[in-house]
Amino acid sequence: MSGLRLLRLSALCGILAAAPPSPAQDKFSADTGECGGEPVAAITTSKTAVRTDRRTGIRMYGVLRFRRNSEDAKGHRCHVIYELYVARKRSGLARVRQLSWDTEEGEIAGIDLIGFSPDGSKLAADFWLAEGDGEEHRPVVYDSKTSKARFLSLGDRIQRKIKSCDQVEKFVGVTNQGYAVFTVPPSDYDDSPECGDKGVWKFDLLTGEVRRIKQFSDDRWK
Repeated sequence: MSGLRLLRLSALCGILAAAPPSPAQDKFSADTGECGGEPVAAITTSKTAVRTDRRTGIRMYGVLRFRRNSEDAKGHRCHVIYELYVARKRSGLARVRQLSWDTEEGEIAGIDLIGFSPDGSKLAADFWLAEGDGEEHRPVVYDSKTSKARFLSLGDRIQRKIKSCDQVEKFVGVTNQGYAVFTVPPSDYDDSPECGDKGVWKFDLLTGEVRRIKQFSDDRWK
């Protein structure tokens, strides 16, 4: 898969069915598993748990719908539809963003619910795509004030600005202004000083600009 960077990601095999979250720990992520195996005529659905901001009462959850017909199975691919749903207080959940994607051999599609901005007005999710040890972050940021959602792949925007040493970005939050926030912790493969912490970065989904806002990845950014 072109443009994907190294990331520690455990290998997943087969299609993972949606399971109810345990009361002790909600699962705010869902994925398709690796697209291969026997054809499945019906559409398979995998859902995250519902995530709620206690201050504003805004809720969100993610859904993956995917199918694998006979041709898909031969090519080890799936047709995937990503969906993000949002609700305000007592209103019902409504879809605010959808993305259709055809995976290639070995790719896994997934959704992570990243969380809410400090003031609760923005929420973020990641419509990610992974292959082997690589992952592409594709942030979705929803603004509850305007009821609009923005979507843009991070691509290699941060990687072009740093000496990477096989370092990977982590999508950790969203600001009150709607910037997606990423950290770049030290490399797991090289402990030399130049492969150390690359700090905290904000990503503007409107302009595509990335900028470092903190020197170290554990610096408080909120």
